[in-house]
Amino acid sequence: MSVKINFTNFKNKKDFVEELNYYKSLIIKKVKRGDYNSALEKVRSALVILEDHRESYNIKKEILEFQELSNQVKKHLLNNRIIYERRFNNLLKEKLNESNLENFSKLLAMLKNDVDQNLNKFNLRDISANINKYFKFIKRMYEILSCYKTLNYHDVSDKIFQFVKDIKSENFPNLKMLILLTYQNLIKDRLFEFSKDYDKISIAILSEKMAISQNQLKNFIDLIREQPRSPIHDFKPITQEIVFKKSKF
Repeated sequence: MSVKINFTNFKNKKDFVEELNYYKSLIIKKVKRGDYNSALEKVRSALVILEDHRESYNIKKEILEFQELSNQVKKHLLNNRIIYERRFNNLLKEKLNESNLENFSKLLAMLKNDVDQNLNKFNLRDISANINKYFKFIKRMYEILSCYKTLNYHDVSDKIFQFVKDIKSENFPNLKMLILLTYQNLIKDRLFEFSKDYDKISIAILSEKMAISQNQLKNFIDLIREQPRSPIHDFKPITQEIVFKKSKF
């Protein structure tokens, strides 16, 4: 219910304070219902009214009361927002992989449901927007994973590069790590293919064939060569060549 104070009806301080007290009672009801965001908006409106009439009435006591009420409502609002912020940030710390992405999405959906139910009460629009944006990136992540085995290397690589470009400015660390690992696995699979045709190959040629810079390729090689079932036997820095393992997987 929207309540406004009609200033034209005030003949004296008594009427003004009575109307303020009624207004304050409505705010307190909102606080008891947990509707802190709406309560805070009402308190701010009351403070504006009080400031406008500071010179007309001696209302220092009333101003202090509403300022204290404002601080209390802000504290309640902040405490509730922190709960949802913490839940979202904790999800962003979860380590993601292809096998647990579905369960992670379910947890995120549960949080979204809770956030949407309390969207206006606790002013959670920014958190809701971030969750919606995260879901859009998860959908694109699923698209990349689904086409991983069916599209050729260059098509998947292009999709990953575009994904990395779009997510770069977002604070989604676990999803960024997942796309990095996905690309690393893509390169690893591609190296397996090359190992079938080459005993060794130069970084320069490999870089051109894989459409990736030599420095980036070297970084991935350092990661991949230490993994179990890696196709790389050695990297010779002097000749800038990769030596593949003889056994083919």
